[in-house]
Amino acid sequence: MEFEYIHKIEDHVLDAHGYYINYVDRFYRFIDEFNIIRVCWGQPTTISASYFLRLLQEGSSARARGFGRGYNRESDEGSNQMSPFYSNLLDHGALWKMKNGNVICTAMPYGEKERIIDKFYEMTDAFSYPEALRLQFLDEKYKFRKNGDCMILIYFDSSDEEVDLDCSEEELRRKAIRHSGAGILRYQSTSSYVRDRYVSEYAKRRAHGICQLCGKPAPFNRRDGQPFLETHHVIWLADGGDDSIENTVALCPNCHTKMHELNLEEDVEKLLRIAAQG
Repeated sequence: MEFEYIHKIEDHVLDAHGYYINYVDRFYRFIDEFNIIRVCWGQPTTISASYFLRLLQEGSSARARGFGRGYNRESDEGSNQMSPFYSNLLDHGALWKMKNGNVICTAMPYGEKERIIDKFYEMTDAFSYPEALRLQFLDEKYKFRKNGDCMILIYFDSSDEEVDLDCSEEELRRKAIRHSGAGILRYQSTSSYVRDRYVSEYAKRRAHGICQLCGKPAPFNRRDGQPFLETHHVIWLADGGDDSIENTVALCPNCHTKMHELNLEEDVEKLLRIAAQG
């Protein structure tokens, strides 16, 4: 799939593909806060259901496969499978490539939230999508078009994926880099951020049992024999920090509490320097 570079958009300008940006400030807020670098407008309504899932799971590196069988010979990039879900779910949709290569989907459907949720689960049931595929209603501050009653986000929650941590530190580092990115805010009865387990585990593994703030060994070992350290985001996710290996460190419980209570500037600078070493 080809993702287009996002050119500078002037106020109320219709782009080459007929997508009207009504609120330029909201558009750039969405682009900046979700670390977006490219877009594929109008999708996923003309791609196959399996390709849509692979893009969300594997990111922009997912490749379209060959033609299917039958008279119409649908392909991954030319399919009507997603069309029944255009109304009440994928209306005014787009696929977005993030800085880390991950892909997310947004849409601006019409209808009540309950109807949109029903349509989402109807889609996941129809294609046997995994439970890690998530639907989130975004804040109005991101809705850059007048179309639709709301703006939704569909993404693959890798924190809910079966995670294989039984690998070398170098392999874990590669996985952590692949999964690094902006923290995605998930709205439930309370708001929480999705944290990737590969990123978290790598932060602990590379510390080799030593708190990266006080420099002391972990206070005890877990039941599996590994040193007990806690992953900390140096720039908090709520303040726009990334869930990435360059923004995570491993701390003992005392230092972790200290950072959340005091968050001293000299400690933040020290931890950022350590995290930046990858």
